[in-house]
Amino acid sequence: MTSVLALSTSQCPQSLNYRGLQLLNNNCNFTKVDCLSKYDIPVVNVNGMNNKIPKVVEDLIQSMYVYDKFVFAIPEFTGMMSSSTKNLLDWMVVATNMNLGHGEGYPWTDKHVIIVTFTPSGNEAGSRHFAQTKDIFKKLGANVIYMEAFTNGWTHVVPNNEKHFLDAASRINNYIAYSPNKSEHFKVAYNNWNKEWIDHVN
Repeated sequence: MTSVLALSTSQCPQSLNYRGLQLLNNNCNFTKVDCLSKYDIPVVNVNGMNNKIPKVVEDLIQSMYVYDKFVFAIPEFTGMMSSSTKNLLDWMVVATNMNLGHGEGYPWTDKHVIIVTFTPSGNEAGSRHFAQTKDIFKKLGANVIYMEAFTNGWTHVVPNNEKHFLDAASRINNYIAYSPNKSEHFKVAYNNWNKEWIDHVN
């Protein structure tokens, strides 16, 4: 069975993004929902390949390798990914020899990654960081397959409001379930659909 880590990259204990993942989790196929606020991760303070990595960082990174797919709930600050997200990625780069392998060796290397953002703002916000964030994750080996922003978070990310996220959970589950070995299924579905139209026209 596919294992999925849903991780909020917020350092805030009252994280909107973590609470959003918890609501999604009621209808999504997540194996674990976690938040960076549970880990005392220092600001990256090394710039060499032989520097010691804090144990809490090493433990977190190692724990991530067991998952097949990832859903990252990334806060948006000033139109960019949060500093806590950048800090995690910086530690990842340090832990993989400054990315000398060009995307090799990360927990998500060659794996499917979904990026979501929960924001208290309206439709103008939440997705402004997506292009840059996707590009960075791709450079670090991830296959980013889907992104979605959830706006008006202080209205919708409230206890027992799972129903508001039902459609989103369905979309995310579809992406989680996808695998290349299902390509034959899609070919058959297409051929059946196309045949119906051919028969209808004739």
